[in-house]
Amino acid sequence: MASAAVPSQAGPHPTEFQLSVGEGKILQFKKKPQIAAVAELVWNALDANATQVDVELRREWDAITQIVVTDNGHGMTPERARAAFAGYGETWKTGKTHTEGNTRILHGHNGEGRLYALALGDRLTWESVAEIDGRLVGVWIGGNADHSTVWQAQETTPARDNTGTTVRIDVPQGKALRRLERDDAAANLTAKLAFYLMAYPDVCVTFDGRRLDPSDIIVGEPIDLPLNLPEEYTQEDPAPVVTFVEWNQRMSDRRMLICNADGIALYEQGGEWADSIVSFTPYLRSNLFNDISVDDLHGLPMSHGGLLDAAAKAVQEHLSLRGAQISAAVVRQLKDEGIYPYSGPPASRTQAIERQTFDVVVTVARDALPSKGAARRLSVSLIQTALESSPGDLHTILAKVLALSDEDRRHLKNLLDSTDLTHVIEAATTVTNRLNFIGALRKIFADPHLRKDLREVDQLHPMIAKNLWLFGDDWNMAMNEVGLTNVLQVHLEDHLGEDVVLENRLETVTQPDGRTGRVDVLLFRSRRDDSSTERLVIELKRPNVRVGKKELDQIKGYARAIVDDPQYSGVDCKWRFYLITYEYSDKILRDIRQKDKPEGLADDHHDYEVWVKNWGEILETAEKKLLFFQRQLNYEATDDRVTQHLRESYSRFIPESLAEDSQNGAAAAGSDTGSETESAQIP
Repeated sequence: MASAAVPSQAGPHPTEFQLSVGEGKILQFKKKPQIAAVAELVWNALDANATQVDVELRREWDAITQIVVTDNGHGMTPERARAAFAGYGETWKTGKTHTEGNTRILHGHNGEGRLYALALGDRLTWESVAEIDGRLVGVWIGGNADHSTVWQAQETTPARDNTGTTVRIDVPQGKALRRLERDDAAANLTAKLAFYLMAYPDVCVTFDGRRLDPSDIIVGEPIDLPLNLPEEYTQEDPAPVVTFVEWNQRMSDRRMLICNADGIALYEQGGEWADSIVSFTPYLRSNLFNDISVDDLHGLPMSHGGLLDAAAKAVQEHLSLRGAQISAAVVRQLKDEGIYPYSGPPASRTQAIERQTFDVVVTVARDALPSKGAARRLSVSLIQTALESSPGDLHTILAKVLALSDEDRRHLKNLLDSTDLTHVIEAATTVTNRLNFIGALRKIFADPHLRKDLREVDQLHPMIAKNLWLFGDDWNMAMNEVGLTNVLQVHLEDHLGEDVVLENRLETVTQPDGRTGRVDVLLFRSRRDDSSTERLVIELKRPNVRVGKKELDQIKGYARAIVDDPQYSGVDCKWRFYLITYEYSDKILRDIRQKDKPEGLADDHHDYEVWVKNWGEILETAEKKLLFFQRQLNYEATDDRVTQHLRESYSRFIPESLAEDSQNGAAAAGSDTGSETESAQIP
């Protein structure tokens, strides 16, 4: 861009140059990535043949207030400084491939690098010393984000005894430079300079007091990935290639770097690569990018879309391979240590998925695991236990026990969410527990002694209240309702008798010996959304009550009284009343088996329904809903399993005779599981 000189004021004021390009074009650099902005300042120094470049972050109260970049390059003469800062997109580097004296490869040639500093602060100054005819000359250049098209230049007395440049960037109060404050900031900057620093080992770049050395963070040797190139690139010599560099620490900048054939990074392309196992940077290298302009770099998806797609596919394939290799090595090590929590082939598809998920999680957490001893064994066991029984606790364990970083946990969550592994395990755990619960109730009801020993009020009823999915999944999340409690209590004695009590008032019903009395219990729930309200009322009859005409007429009258109550009369609401019993009389079969109505529906109106069900029908219906999942899981609720499930999950609510000998029961369950593990194959 051409520039127009602005007449300087009288006196010793610097010469001002105003760019003819619009301010909007300049201010776009304020949005550049912070690490990329620092990298551009370093590249400018390296292009000036600097062998030492220091990036200093000056702080006050832990906040960065100034960034200072100092180098020992050849500096800028006053003439070159005015030419460089007077024009946008103009630079002495245009058309050149190497630095002065043909010393090293040249990075920039677009005349934009200095403007990246606007992403870091608002006041910018360059103080440079160069040599002209054996003598040192100094120059000062200044700019301000508030007047981004105006730059000032002034010849000065040299401020140093050798050539070089110092850039100072004042950071305004309140401006956050989080990318520079991160632990991986130096590593991210190293990744951008890696090939250059490996090619010129005599060059030293420091960032915040740390020398940038690719050999400190590179894993193994860089690998060139062959590309399945579109036909138009097959004649390129050498062919474009993606160099895959793996790091030993997490990088927050994970975009593909577009490079010239020598691996000098020119541009970041595309979105970030998110992988929770491998930390890496892909470098797309080609002669096609040796002399490419900034505008052409921005247009790469249009001009070289086929090449970018081929590069992305090659990276993804290699990532899958490396992830599998790393995971296999981690699992092999755990097995060698004797702490891998699985043995033999998986007994079911669920176990196979759980094991696959464990391998992924423990691989991601490999660096956070304790190195040895009981702590390492415990950490591995906690991960396995969470996956087996409570996947929702996994992230808590990784955060609080293993102190896995937020970044690693975020990537792991994305990985697991994208594959739905934890969702499958959670669903499998739910289905398995429900199958066990159904089997447990069948066991109790089928055994006359257990049925007799079972106390309804403080044993059966609390278990049912925790498993309302038996009547429909939505009811499991529904809540009690204060207003409904009061209305039910008002109508209770008039219609159902004194021996029926609300579930939340059970503690008031006791026998002389202090135990809870033998009464019928009313469970009730309410759920609503923006368009409707539904209420469920369940009367649980004692197993020794054979429901007949009297009990059916009672609940019908009760239902009508509740629905007609002034509090609910005229309210858009659907009521369902369930009369649940172990056995009912033949005398009510015609009432509950009416033509063109579902079996069990005894009273059907537009605003309420009355149902009579026995436990066999309820358990059969619930089990059928789980049948598909049961087949997929290849899971059978054996007697040992359901007994163990009762002892582990409902120990307070089961007959004493069933709770006894829990150790033997656990041993039997363990024996059953072990034999199945050895013999069963994945479906």
